[in-house]
Amino acid sequence: MSEEDWKGNIDSRKMSRRRFIKGTTAAGVALTLVGIDPNSGTFKAAFAKGASKPEKWFLSVCPYCGVGCGVEVGVASGKVVAVKGMKDHPVNKGRLCILGKNLVDILYTNDRALYPMTRRGERFNRIGWNEATDRVANQLKQTIDRYGPNSVAMYISASEYNEEYYIYNKFVKGCLGTNNLESSARLCWASGVVGLVKAFGADAPPCAYDDVEKADLFFMTGYNVYSSKPVFFRRIIKAKYRNNTKLIVVDPRNTNTADFADRHLRIKPGTDVILHNTLANILIQEKLINEREARQLTENYDAFKQHVNKFTAAMASEATGLSVTEIVETARDIGRAKAGLFLWGQGLNQSNIGTRKVTSLLNIVFITGNIGKPGAGPMAITGQTGAMGLREVGGLPHLLPGFRKVTDDKARDEIAKIWGVDPNRMDSANGKTLPAILEGIDKGQIKALWIIHSNPAATFPDSNWVRKVLSKTEFLVVQDCYHPTETSKYAHLILPGAQWSEKAGILTNSERGLNLVEQAVMPPGEAKPDLEIVMDVAKKMGFSQQFPYNNTEEIFEEYKRCCQGRPCDISGITYNRLRIDKGIQWPVPALDHQGTKRRFLDKKFPKGKLRLNLHEHQEAAEVPDKNYPILLMTGLVFGQYHSRTRTSKVPALNRAVSEAFAEINPSDARKYRLWDGEMVKVSSKRGTVTVRAKVTDSVMAGTVFLPYHFAYLAGKDKAINSLTNRAFDEFSQQPEYKACAVKIERT
Repeated sequence: MSEEDWKGNIDSRKMSRRRFIKGTTAAGVALTLVGIDPNSGTFKAAFAKGASKPEKWFLSVCPYCGVGCGVEVGVASGKVVAVKGMKDHPVNKGRLCILGKNLVDILYTNDRALYPMTRRGERFNRIGWNEATDRVANQLKQTIDRYGPNSVAMYISASEYNEEYYIYNKFVKGCLGTNNLESSARLCWASGVVGLVKAFGADAPPCAYDDVEKADLFFMTGYNVYSSKPVFFRRIIKAKYRNNTKLIVVDPRNTNTADFADRHLRIKPGTDVILHNTLANILIQEKLINEREARQLTENYDAFKQHVNKFTAAMASEATGLSVTEIVETARDIGRAKAGLFLWGQGLNQSNIGTRKVTSLLNIVFITGNIGKPGAGPMAITGQTGAMGLREVGGLPHLLPGFRKVTDDKARDEIAKIWGVDPNRMDSANGKTLPAILEGIDKGQIKALWIIHSNPAATFPDSNWVRKVLSKTEFLVVQDCYHPTETSKYAHLILPGAQWSEKAGILTNSERGLNLVEQAVMPPGEAKPDLEIVMDVAKKMGFSQQFPYNNTEEIFEEYKRCCQGRPCDISGITYNRLRIDKGIQWPVPALDHQGTKRRFLDKKFPKGKLRLNLHEHQEAAEVPDKNYPILLMTGLVFGQYHSRTRTSKVPALNRAVSEAFAEINPSDARKYRLWDGEMVKVSSKRGTVTVRAKVTDSVMAGTVFLPYHFAYLAGKDKAINSLTNRAFDEFSQQPEYKACAVKIERT
C-alpha cells in the first residue's frame, strides 16, 4: 500500500469541519452544527408516527443527562403521542437535543417488561405480583436472619426521582439495617463528588447555568459537551460568539467540542495532574493571582505554592506532549480572565486517579479567586438526570438524607426519628460500593442483590467477569422497564417497573434546580411505579407503619423534614410551587424564598476555608506493553446514551450511530495494515471485540477510542466493557474507563 493510499484512508471530516468553524465568526453557523436551528425559538413538538393530536400536556423533564431540560408530554387516548421542549423552562427555553426529541420511541417497544417473571432454568415464566413480592420479602428475611443485614444489597439507577431514592434509602438503611445501597452514579461522577468534598469540605455545587453568559473564559477538560450535553453546549457556544468568551479545551482526542476551541490542548492521556500543577505554578510565578486573596480563601496556600514549584513548563511539556508556549499562554489566559468557568467531565472522573485530577483542577479555581462570584467557579454537570438528587437524598452507601453521613451518631438519630425506626437498627459503618458488592458476591459474602433500572453486566468494567459473578448470586432480583437486558438474563426474579412519563416525582438537576415530573400515562401491562414495588415488599416484611403514603407528594413532604436546616434545605418547595417556579435552586428555606442561584457569594465555606490538595502524577493501572501496545480510551458519542438500553429502541438514534467502531490513528493503521471501514479485532487481557475501523487523526498515535455504549445485546463480540480493566480510584472507587492496554488485528 502506498503512502498516498494511506493518506486517502484518513477520515478528514473533522479537519474540514474545524477549518469551516475557524473561518467564520457566525454564531448561527456554529449552532447549526450542534443540531439546533439558531433562528428558531424552540423545536416544534415531536410526534409519534401516525399519532393523534394530544388531548392534554403534562410537565416533565428529559430522563437522560443531568442538565435537566424541561419537557412537555402530550397524551391522547392514554398514550404518549408527542413531546416538546418547555418554552418557559429556564434551562432549555423550549429546546431539546436529539435524545429528547425522540423520547416517545422509548415507551412502546416489544421488549417492555410487562409482568413479574421467575426463572426456570434458562426460561422465564410469568407469575403474579403477590407471589413475586412474597418471594422477595421472604428471601430477604431469610438471608438476613441467616447471614446478617450486610449480606444483602440494592443497586439503583441515578436516573430516578428523589422520592424513589428516599423510599429505597428508608427501606434499606432504616428497615433492613444495612448501608449497602449503591447507585450507578459510582460509574459516572463519584470522583467529581469526592473531589468537591475534599476541596470544599462538603458536596457543594456552587454555580448556576446562568454563569455561562457572565464568564469571559471557559476552561473545559475531559469533557465532550457537544456530544453529551448538546443543549447546554449550544448555550456555551452562543455565549462564546456573542461575548467573545475564550474557550480552552483539554482533550487527547480532537472531538466535536474541541473544534470550537480557541485553544485545544491535545494532552497525552492521563497527564492532567501534571498540567494542572504546572498551570498553578506559572500563575503563581508570573504573579497572575492575588496571593493575599488566595491565602484568605484557602487553608494551606504556602504549602501548595511550595508543592507546585517543581512543576515547570519544560517538564510539563515533556510529560504532556504540549508545547511550552501552549502551557504558558494557557496559564496567562486563566490569569487574565475576570471570571473563569471551569468545566470537566468523564475524562477526569473515570480514572484510577480521578479524584486527584479533579482536586488539582479545583486548586486552580481557588487560587485564581474564581469562586463566589457570577460567571466563575467549577461546574460539573452529571451524566444522569437524577444524580444530584441522589446525593442530597442519600442514595449512596455512606450517606443519609440531607447530606448526612451514616457514620455520624447524631445524624442517624435524627433520621431514625423521622423514619420511625430504632436508631440501633441502623448500621454505623459505610456500606459497600459497587466494586465491593460484586467482589462480595464473588467471595460469598453478599447473598442477595436487588438491581433497579441498572445494567451492570453492560456498564461495569471487565464485563466477562461481571457476568460470571452475577451468575453466582444466590438471589438476584432485577427490576426494570425492559427485558431482556444484559443483566436481566441472570435474574432469578424480574419485576416490571415504570419508566419516564409513567410515574411522578421530583428531579434535581446539576445546578441544584428542582423540577416536577407529572405522571402522564399508566405503565403498560402489570408494570408498577418502582417505589410502589419496594413499599409492597417492605410492608410484607413488617414495616407497614414506615410506609403509610398515598402518593409521591406525601413522600416528598416527609423528605423535606430531613433537609430542614441542611445545605439542601427545600422547606419552601411544594409540588404546586414547582408547577410555576420551574428549576428553582436549593437552598429554598421558606415559601417566600426565591431560591439560591449561586452559593458562597459571602465566601463562607463549609469548613471555613477551602482546601488545596497536593497531588503527584500517577500512571494508569494498566499501560501498553509489547503484547498490548495500544492505549484504549472509551467514551460516549453523539446520539447514544450509556448502555443503549433506551436509545437502541430509537430508529433516528440508531441511524446516527448504528454500530460500534474503533477510531485508529493513520500511523497505527499503517503499522498494523488496517483499512478504514474494515472489521478489526480489539483485544485486551480480558476480552475481544470485533468492530469497524475508523481511521482518523482524531486520536493520537498509540491510542484507540471505542464508544462504550455497546454491549452483549449488540452482539456477542460487541461488548466494549469486556476490554476494560477493574481498576478504581482509591478515594471514590470509580472505575477507570479511559486507560487500558489493547492490541488491534485484522479479522
